[in-house]
Amino acid sequence: MDIKIENVALMYVELPDSNAEQDIYELTELIRTAQGEVKLQCTQKRSSVDPETVVGKGKLEELKSALDCRDDIDVVIFSCRLSATQRTVLKKELNCDVIDKIDLILDIFALRATSAEGKKQVELAQLTYNLATKPSGDFSRQGAGIGTRGPGETKLETNKRVARERIYRLRRELNEIEKRRELTRKRREENGVFTVALVGYTNAGKSTLFNRLTQAQVYADDKLFATLDTTVRRIKMDNGVEILLCDTVGFINDLPHALLNAFKSTLEEATRADLLLNVCDASDENVAQHIEVTERTLAEIGAFAPLVRVYNKCDKLTSEAMGRAAFGDSVTSVFVSALTGKNVDVLSEIIARYVSEKYAVVSLRAAHTESAKLLSELNKYGANCLDVSYDDAGVRIKAVLSKKYVGAIAKYVSL
Repeated sequence: MDIKIENVALMYVELPDSNAEQDIYELTELIRTAQGEVKLQCTQKRSSVDPETVVGKGKLEELKSALDCRDDIDVVIFSCRLSATQRTVLKKELNCDVIDKIDLILDIFALRATSAEGKKQVELAQLTYNLATKPSGDFSRQGAGIGTRGPGETKLETNKRVARERIYRLRRELNEIEKRRELTRKRREENGVFTVALVGYTNAGKSTLFNRLTQAQVYADDKLFATLDTTVRRIKMDNGVEILLCDTVGFINDLPHALLNAFKSTLEEATRADLLLNVCDASDENVAQHIEVTERTLAEIGAFAPLVRVYNKCDKLTSEAMGRAAFGDSVTSVFVSALTGKNVDVLSEIIARYVSEKYAVVSLRAAHTESAKLLSELNKYGANCLDVSYDDAGVRIKAVLSKKYVGAIAKYVSL
């Protein structure tokens, strides 16, 4: 379906400790991802947000005059969070649809969600945020463009009472999905399947790296939040161990807590992983900030597995630039290019080292009368049999399994 490119007026409010250049670039990219184009841009430095007009009456008049001089603006996007009161005042004064950065992110998520679970998560986040920040009359705006789209065919509810009922149903349905996901995770943990999660700032190249490592064809694009739903693939390491690789949703500065809460079940993949790969865009001048945002968010959701920093897009860097990007790293790090494949083999070796701490390659021997029992035990413990051979004395097996289960089959271990 073709989506109309909308003309946007961007109102950036520069508060203390803001990084204006980075924030405006990021907002512009978000707008591009949401099928919009910035036609008018205004900025204002403030020590704090005006509780009624956000930018003060003088700046509001200036913005209003700029909008009156043109008739091609579809929506005004503010960089800061808007309250219900501010939305009412701004919409009346500007005579134009008004949204904020969080509305914009939620809109992109609505466009990107493809699975039933993802659509429910987005709708829950939208309804929760709308209840907190929008006047009741705004709940009926649908399909009019950026900031009004719902996931799939779902439409936002027309009043707050019905919205609360819908939130309750969505949470119940997502809890049921989470219970099923939890059973899958428990089976993985019981079988000792090593799980690696790709995490990182949005548009750092996680999906491209995922495709490179798994030979999959997951959708990847040079846009923020190009992929939303978590994807899991099984891959075999050179030592015969099979691991799971998870591609997760990207993070962004000031990621709304409503999204963190709504996507809790998806983000659980990171909290349960045995190894985290923080994929960052080494060619971005704000890479240090992106790393800090990602690792702070990981701490917020309780993801504390060992972490490797993967500096992607190194094909765009000189050796000197790579040194600056990794300056002060206190964790394991590697420079790769997911696009060209450069140093991806080095990354695979690093993953293998972490896997080897959990798995062991063992040689086993059992009499014919015990062979079926041993094979059954290995299957129960999720072992990967690399070689099975029979002779007059019985069966010989070379297998890879989690070290925690070696003791259970110790009597079969052959030196």
